[in-house]
Amino acid sequence: MSNLPTAPARTPEPNRIDSVSPTGDGRSAYWGLDAQGTVAAYLKRLRSISVQLIVVLLANLVVMLWAVRLERYVLYLVALALTLVAAFVTRLRKVKLFTGLSEVVSQDCDPARYRAALDALAERDRFGRSANTIAIELAYCDYLELDSAGALRRLESVTFKRKDNIRWFRAMQIEYLSRIDVGDLDGARDALARLSAFRKNFKDGSRNRVVADAQVADYAALVRPPVERDAADAARMRERMALADCHQQRANWQLYLAEYELLHGSPEEAARLASDPTLEPLTPRMERLRAEVLWGLEVSG
Repeated sequence: MSNLPTAPARTPEPNRIDSVSPTGDGRSAYWGLDAQGTVAAYLKRLRSISVQLIVVLLANLVVMLWAVRLERYVLYLVALALTLVAAFVTRLRKVKLFTGLSEVVSQDCDPARYRAALDALAERDRFGRSANTIAIELAYCDYLELDSAGALRRLESVTFKRKDNIRWFRAMQIEYLSRIDVGDLDGARDALARLSAFRKNFKDGSRNRVVADAQVADYAALVRPPVERDAADAARMRERMALADCHQQRANWQLYLAEYELLHGSPEEAARLASDPTLEPLTPRMERLRAEVLWGLEVSG
């Protein structure tokens, strides 16, 4: 194995801090669709939510006008409250819909389809209110499609007014991953330090804090080159495989573990892990790692 080149340190894909549980069947709601079909299905659901809100608002407006005319002010206030609730619920539904769209990556491992949907959303974002969120997600697509330098360039355009905006954590995760990939270890360590500091914005014991703590611990362990990882790192990989809440996470950890086994004298186990048919589907980045592990097995055999 001494002639096997040491690959750049790889790290787990970022967990979405603001995500909801996946669909539960291992596939997104857009599984089986091409890029155009994914965009059409997403926009259809988005329009449906908007139309439902418009119907509710118009109905409440009629009730409010009628209440004012008859001086039924309690009824007016009830209709006004229902209007505010409807707007809030619609906002939550749109956030959930967008999170479901991200499962095109986390479950289907298809960043190309995700990028197509994001491009469509960018065209609809006339006032730029979602520009930063879309840029972060496009940077993630860049990284997954083996363009980490492009991801870093895209992240330079991201800016939020509030320093504690939760999206900063996502941006820093992608920055960390991309800097590792381009070999900028000093920059990666700086990003890791900022991630560690930022997680203190999350309340102790909250779901966001638990996820952030686990992610920072992962990054702290895996910033080391694969050949320098130890048995404790391997144990963590196995644990993270077992606890993964989506296909992408589980498959990633399995490939990191296969890489570890290859570099630490267990080629049979590495072959079993890397050849597992349940790894499919894979992102381009995961495909590359599996190919490198299989190539390493070939040249070491």
